[in-house]
Amino acid sequence: MKKFISFLLENYKHFITLLLFIISTFLILLIIPHQTKFQYEYQKGKPWLYEDLVAPFDFPILKDPKLYQEEKDSVLQHVPVYASKNKQVFENSLNSLKKDIYNANIADTIKAILWNESSALLTHIYQQYGIIDATDSILTNKSKFSLFYVQSDSLLDEYFHTNFLLPKEAEKYFIEKISQILPDATKIMKNIHDYFKPNIFIDKKLSEQVKQQLLNDIPITKGLIQKGETIISKGEIITSEKYLILESLRLEIVKTSYNPFLLIGQFLTIALGLLMVFLFLYHFRQEILSHFTKTSFILSLIILFVLIAQKVYDWDSKSIYLIPFALMPIIIRSFYDSRLALFVHTITILIISYFLPNSFEFMFMQYMAGTISVFVLINVRRRVQLFLAALFIFITYSVIYFGISIVQTENIKEIEWSNFTWFAINALMVLSAYPLIYIFEKLFGFLSDVTLMELSDINHPILKLLSEKAPGTFQHSLQVANLSEEIIQKIGGNSLLARVGALFHDIGKIELPHYFIENQHHMPNPHKDLQIDKSVEIISGHVNYGIQLAKKYKLPKPIIEFIESHHGTSIMQYFYKTYKQEHPNEPINEEMFRYKGTPPTTKETAVVMIVDAVEAASRSLKEITEESLQKMIDSIIQQKLNEHQLDLAPLTLKELSIIKDILKKRLKNIYHIRISYPND
Repeated sequence: MKKFISFLLENYKHFITLLLFIISTFLILLIIPHQTKFQYEYQKGKPWLYEDLVAPFDFPILKDPKLYQEEKDSVLQHVPVYASKNKQVFENSLNSLKKDIYNANIADTIKAILWNESSALLTHIYQQYGIIDATDSILTNKSKFSLFYVQSDSLLDEYFHTNFLLPKEAEKYFIEKISQILPDATKIMKNIHDYFKPNIFIDKKLSEQVKQQLLNDIPITKGLIQKGETIISKGEIITSEKYLILESLRLEIVKTSYNPFLLIGQFLTIALGLLMVFLFLYHFRQEILSHFTKTSFILSLIILFVLIAQKVYDWDSKSIYLIPFALMPIIIRSFYDSRLALFVHTITILIISYFLPNSFEFMFMQYMAGTISVFVLINVRRRVQLFLAALFIFITYSVIYFGISIVQTENIKEIEWSNFTWFAINALMVLSAYPLIYIFEKLFGFLSDVTLMELSDINHPILKLLSEKAPGTFQHSLQVANLSEEIIQKIGGNSLLARVGALFHDIGKIELPHYFIENQHHMPNPHKDLQIDKSVEIISGHVNYGIQLAKKYKLPKPIIEFIESHHGTSIMQYFYKTYKQEHPNEPINEEMFRYKGTPPTTKETAVVMIVDAVEAASRSLKEITEESLQKMIDSIIQQKLNEHQLDLAPLTLKELSIIKDILKKRLKNIYHIRISYPND
């Protein structure tokens, strides 16, 4: 039991990682639709690549979507509207008219004439025409010859749309007619607007029911394929008609069939995809796989994009091209490298294409767009790069879609040009990478190139303080930053991270700058008046103080790692050898002379450690020649290896050789080594 518990404790990180991948597999399985997928891939205009396809059962042939839509539009245009006539409206208007006339200060004979004429005219408008409310939404797009069935008492009268007047039309008609009889009639009728209220009221519920019934009566099929009938032969070109038959069969199979082993197959497929991600991380990115947060970030992105794709596809299948899948490699590239970004992007679109029709078209377009984004967006240091990436992504989508559409339709006129709008919106959404990178950076505690660019500004408060209090250290840090950046560019890694880490690695010397030789400037060395143990404490203490200062100014953890590891646990050779000379016969505790840091675990931190030691040592060389530089560089790197300071760093012997060559070449240029002239 104890052995089992011990085994669990030793390998708990591996179990957590395994659990993350299993949970991710089940989450994706819950997200994707569980429908039987048609076993054939086909495209309009291309030959049928499989054996002769025979109908497995009877199924109807679906109509062409455009033809079906035209029939629907025709029905919607001519569908009748049901309404009712309200007699009370007419009676109220008539009473209002009568009241206005008989209350007017005019002769009784004129009142009688005006009442007879105006009441007859008002009756004609309401009885023969009727007044309808034009603001009703059901009247939108109705033609003037649309039928209206109006319920009045027990009768259902048939009208055309032209039989009705709007309130303003009825009022205008009334005024024109009555003014011909009595020019001043409108002055007598003070409330003329109140005479013309709608008396025809649409029965929305009944009208909608009739509309739906008529739409439902439109057949969506146009024929039948019988069981055993040959649908298409091998090598036969998939015409528009054959494509409709194949689509009809595919939809019928998806709708009617159920496979009890479907979930098992989907689980295995998804698990295999995530297994590929695991194996890639295991073989090439161990530092990610061993870190819970980093692994969670990769898996979360995959799940997020699968979820978005499924929801958008359920809403509208064409809208799938609105999703900016190219954001995934851009976001991953901001924190890691292009190779990982492209691999994870590929696996994600493979999983998504599993439940989409025309999966080849989708996968090809998304893979190309993601690849272009990685190539164009080498890093996210400048905003203009995002605009360029968006432009190239739009061009990529457009070219591929145009090419595939030409093959499928064989006619430019049949291309759905509206899809290019989707591509443009998709490309514009790529510009949201900046805020998304910031959000993921804060959520997972990562460090993006955008933040590194901000930190590399020498006007940063800590760097300004370093340049004021320890100018020699500041100049040393600049040299280390330049050299480290160049080396990482050659051997691979994040060169910007190495530069920023080098700029901040010695900020601990701000506390007691004059105890470090680069800041003494011909002043007496204060260590001469100190005991060796006190000097060791001051020198080693700059690492701890640097960490405290970095935390105070809230520097990211990856930058703090440079401060912790730039000396590692190496021995302070000067004080160690001095103490050894002064106490030749005493046993020496080496731990007393070691820095209290941690050995570097990345290429970037390892390079900064080497460059820091080499650059500092080069300043103490009495004679600077190519031979002395080479000897000094070899000696320092060998010393780091002997002290096991580079054991955890992923540096190869070839990369160490490149580091040596670059250091020798650059230090020669810095110190202007010249050829020796022969004596006279």
